[in-house]
Amino acid sequence: MRHAPTLRRLCTALVLTGCAAAAVARPALYRCGEDMQLKVDFTPRKAQMHLNDKQTTLVRIKSAHQAHYVNRKAGIKLVARKGDLTLHEGGRTHECKLQVMP
Repeated sequence: MRHAPTLRRLCTALVLTGCAAAAVARPALYRCGEDMQLKVDFTPRKAQMHLNDKQTTLVRIKSAHQAHYVNRKAGIKLVARKGDLTLHEGGRTHECKLQVMP
């Protein structure tokens, strides 16, 4: 099989491309009360949170039923479940609802 190494390289490249596409961030917009809007870019292992012109990276931790993301240094924790998100920051808790992105 002369073409086996070429075919193997092609398959490897396709798999790696698929893995890279799977790790692309999924942006979501949440409304927390009347005056707070939160944007979060989710990946399987991290979340990038955009709030009040500040960006914070959170790491996903194990949880049985919900997605938990934390940044212990900043004192922030996100708990995502379906269309809801709970933001714990600075001793305050905010209940947020998923918004449709324009």
